[in-house]
Amino acid sequence: MRTKIIKAVCYPLFFLVCLVFFVIQGFPVKVVGELVAKQAKQKLGMKVTINDIDTLFPNGVEATGIRLFKEAKPGKEDALPTSIKIDQLSARISLFGLIGGNKDISFSSDVLSGKLEGDFKLEPEKWSLQAKLAGVNLGRLNFWPELIGQDLSGKASGSLNLNVIPKDIKAATGDIVLDLVQGQLGKGKAYGVEIPPISLGKTQINLSILKGKAEIKTFKVASDDIEASLDGYFLLQQKIEHLSAHCRLRFKPSEEKLAEIRNQIPQEFRGLFDGELNKAKGRDGYYRYSIFGRLFGGKPQFRPLKQ
Repeated sequence: MRTKIIKAVCYPLFFLVCLVFFVIQGFPVKVVGELVAKQAKQKLGMKVTINDIDTLFPNGVEATGIRLFKEAKPGKEDALPTSIKIDQLSARISLFGLIGGNKDISFSSDVLSGKLEGDFKLEPEKWSLQAKLAGVNLGRLNFWPELIGQDLSGKASGSLNLNVIPKDIKAATGDIVLDLVQGQLGKGKAYGVEIPPISLGKTQINLSILKGKAEIKTFKVASDDIEASLDGYFLLQQKIEHLSAHCRLRFKPSEEKLAEIRNQIPQEFRGLFDGELNKAKGRDGYYRYSIFGRLFGGKPQFRPLKQ
């Protein structure tokens, strides 16, 4: 009797394990890659290439050599080339969640020499994302010169908490908290002048997402070279390439750094440079600019604010 019971339990269990194994191993995982590429094109306006994609037993997939890119359009200055490389990405879906009708996905990724991991929950009408990033190297992103006119480097860490209704981006809620360490701005050009590297020290960023806006709660820069802050908001759009800025920048470089910048300018042009810069200078010694326009679908505009 005992032998019969063991056979009655073990045979179906063995069959079930084999079934799950062969279903996972035989799953058309490349279709997943094609679906991801299609969604990236529709939602982000970016193309995706994947070197390799395979299954992870018993409930996941792993991809390596991922590249997201958007080519600049010939003849259009506001179409910026963008390229993001992801070395490795693995994702697993909760089997118990599937039984309950939910799609709960945990993921981990090696991206930009750092780590990104979190949970993604997909429901019929909405999705939510909770993620943490550590040591992400912003210097490996290639679009900073076109976006802000300068190279940007440093390591970013922080958290993202987002709740999104895809059909209505204005209903999105959440927050983004980031810390940038070893930050450095430069080299690049401002008013045609090559700017020497500016240390950003530690930068704190806190955004609150509500009613179609990502409002800046905190954006502070403090270092020996410069003090700066940013306020305002980013207006959300259905496509990320239409994301636009409505911000005010306030900064004050150290006397030493300002003198270093002026020394890069030929003597005959220093008066012109000082005149342009002084349009944004207030009595307190801070320079103020308004920043507006698309971030990824075009170049944001910087204009001096009247004091």
